[in-house]
Amino acid sequence: MRVLAAPHHGGPEQLQWLDLPDPPLGPGQVRIDVAAIGLNFAELVQLSGDFQIRAPQPLVPGFELAGTVAEVASDVTELATGRRVMTLVGWGAYTDRLVVDAAHVLPVPDAMDDLTAAAFPVAYATAHLSLLRRGGLREGETVVVTGATGNVGTAALQVARAAGARVVAVDRSGTLPPTAADHVLRPPGLPGALWGVTGGRGADLALDLVGGALTTELLDGLAWEGRLVTTGFASGTIPEVSLLDVLVRNVGIIGEDVAGYATRDIAPAAGALRQCLRWYEQGLLEPRRPVRIPVTDIASALASIADGTARHKLAVDLRDAGHH
Repeated sequence: MRVLAAPHHGGPEQLQWLDLPDPPLGPGQVRIDVAAIGLNFAELVQLSGDFQIRAPQPLVPGFELAGTVAEVASDVTELATGRRVMTLVGWGAYTDRLVVDAAHVLPVPDAMDDLTAAAFPVAYATAHLSLLRRGGLREGETVVVTGATGNVGTAALQVARAAGARVVAVDRSGTLPPTAADHVLRPPGLPGALWGVTGGRGADLALDLVGGALTTELLDGLAWEGRLVTTGFASGTIPEVSLLDVLVRNVGIIGEDVAGYATRDIAPAAGALRQCLRWYEQGLLEPRRPVRIPVTDIASALASIADGTARHKLAVDLRDAGHH
């Protein structure tokens, strides 16, 4: 097997391919020939050494991939060789072959191509877990999503709609089509706008993907006993919140970390992805196909994510790289 590893913590420019022996297949495990790898900002944090979950050495970043089952352990009955699959892991997705517990692996629908499948797990598991498991979203509630034009934000709008919610998108860029949500709002003046579109009640649930000053505005736009789920800080600023405001308005602030599920308890994330894949097959979710990145351009692609010039989700295509 070949892995794209970092010899020490730093930036993506230090990544290099290493040849390693194929690990043995243990009970309950699956070996996957990798076709495509999804790229995420969090992999830059893994490389920097600041990620909340420490990766083993050699440091092989990566959370999501798609490929074909090459081998299954004798006790694995739900997957067979030759099946196209996707997987969500806590690290190690930058590889051409992966051995992973079958609990992390889900069949890819026939209509979904490998690049789209490789970019599906992080965004849709994050969206579903944040909204339904952590946020407790119920049918008919109003949910507001920041960072709505990003990959996770787009997934969250779709998941919230599929769950029967009334959806409000916050779009600072002005590029989101009006049909993407029931209401599309642009800061500033977000709290007043939220109160306006909810008839003075406020939003039941806010999914905050941005952080910074928007977090305070979201809290001010929540309904009584509303909830705010934070999954990251795309603005680069971690907000500071007054707990007095949380107390007097009876609101809740909840965290969601998809990597934590990938490393500590995959079952909720796998269940979330199964539901999302069912919704996809029912036509309720429309994942955007990512931009194809050749395997030789991974470092520069990650650099574009780091400096904010990558405007779309990126996925690495391994199929023509001669790795297998």
